[in-house]
Amino acid sequence: MTNDEISEVLSNISNLLQIQGDDTFRARIYDRAAEAIDVLSADLHQLAEEERLRSIPGIGQAIEGKIVEMLETGRCRFYDDLVEEMGAEVLDLLAIRGVGAKTAGRLYRELCVKSLADLRAAIDGDRLKQMKRMGAKTIATIDEGLRFLETQQAMRPLWQILQIASTVFEALKNCSDVKRVDFTGDFRRREEMLRSLDFIVECADTGAIVEVLSGLDGVASPIIQADLHIAASVDRGFPLRVHCVSAEAYEAALLATTSTDAHLVRLNQIAAAQALEAIGQPPPDWSANKTESDLYGKLGLPFIVPELRGDANSIEAALAGNLPTLIETSDLRGDLHTHTNWSDGRHSIREMVEAAKAVGHEYIAITDHSQSSRVANGLSPERLQEQIQQIREINTEIDGIEVLAGSEVDILRDGSLDFPDALLAQLDIVVASVHAGFSLSETEMTERMIRAIENPFVKIIGHPTGRLLGQRPGYAVNLDAVSDAAAAHRVALEINASPSRLDLEPSAVRKARVRNVLLSVNTDAHATAQLQHGAFGVNVARRGWLTKIDVLNTYSLAALKETIS
Repeated sequence: MTNDEISEVLSNISNLLQIQGDDTFRARIYDRAAEAIDVLSADLHQLAEEERLRSIPGIGQAIEGKIVEMLETGRCRFYDDLVEEMGAEVLDLLAIRGVGAKTAGRLYRELCVKSLADLRAAIDGDRLKQMKRMGAKTIATIDEGLRFLETQQAMRPLWQILQIASTVFEALKNCSDVKRVDFTGDFRRREEMLRSLDFIVECADTGAIVEVLSGLDGVASPIIQADLHIAASVDRGFPLRVHCVSAEAYEAALLATTSTDAHLVRLNQIAAAQALEAIGQPPPDWSANKTESDLYGKLGLPFIVPELRGDANSIEAALAGNLPTLIETSDLRGDLHTHTNWSDGRHSIREMVEAAKAVGHEYIAITDHSQSSRVANGLSPERLQEQIQQIREINTEIDGIEVLAGSEVDILRDGSLDFPDALLAQLDIVVASVHAGFSLSETEMTERMIRAIENPFVKIIGHPTGRLLGQRPGYAVNLDAVSDAAAAHRVALEINASPSRLDLEPSAVRKARVRNVLLSVNTDAHATAQLQHGAFGVNVARRGWLTKIDVLNTYSLAALKETIS
């Protein structure tokens, strides 16, 4: 098992214990261990071999034993027993807005709610009203959150599928009958929410592939074989599909399976107008052994990258000669939204700076939470003053990277900011974000955000809709009005690259670009390892048609300072 998998098991144990009503201190021990492993740079296998697992903060004898068990067997008996007793689906309750471990525990113990389906039955049967301290407003919030999850059940966030996707890819790549393999479909387009996990392979016989998939942990039976297509499932019923094709058909099939129906229909309209065979059918003479670039070229089009094949708009832009040269991850020169252990981050300022330097950044902004974010250990004005001083000192001690003093300042309900202007004036950069009061009306939320944008010290609006992928929809806000205000005041809107957020979504990014809004791709990193998450944000930026010049933190340090001054 990997570090991530072991961390997830320990976190699940913590949640199950809390739901069960076990001692919260005991549950917290598992949670602390999960957090420590989540940010660990060393491999647990190596630490176990060197008998150094106990050197990890929060790892005692009992948890050490469970880690060793997982490393040696791939299982944890204690976790398996909890799942057998309680059911794994009870953990799904925690994804609902308004349902934490305490509420999930009450639902489990008082109403025997063990799954989302149980919760839906309890809500529809008015049984939540039987619970003490469960008012109509709380029930309505839980119901709304559940309805959102119900619409998302058939989908998975990209980050959640990455590990199994990598495992299946490597297994297919090493299969003796497979000549080549690629991701395709939603995954190749880098959609943030996936409907299926698709692969395309060049092979003559599917038997060996079925055998390989049958032996993989995480791939569920049955594995269905129909002609040259294989279907199975991963992650509790999420569809896995393998498309097997000949060498001659490979590139045409890769193009066809990567494209959405709208994109493919428009391509075939162009092919029909030129009296060419349709793409996606058995390989026509003109497409056999051609690359994707060749196929687009035959239609009179430049190569269209997978991220822009979600609809036909990119084809029209290509025909008009307006296809953008999209931003690359290597274009990012810094990170303007990060956290340290001064608030709710896990590493010191110096550790974050050194890690950013190792990533290759020219600059990093330290933007810990402001005082109203009490749950995130937000900084008081006095502590922020101390932090500014420490940042200035570290800046003189570390060469090769500039450290900017900043803050992620809460936007209060009336649109004012959590720190006075006199303090904000001492900062190099201010990221203003909404962290509470999500229930405001669209008009109220829009006015709230525009007032913050109008503050002369605000440079970036952080995670502008507050969404959490697969867990929480964004709050009601008029993004067109917010974008217009941001453009007028030269305030950047953030593409938050945290894999669980990816906020803004691509369609909103593209609308902002049309309005000449500057955007910023930031990791919102709370640990050194999370500074690598910029690529997730760049995926969104590319699907939103952004070029390098559209993104604030692709600028050189001098250009950045000039832009935000």
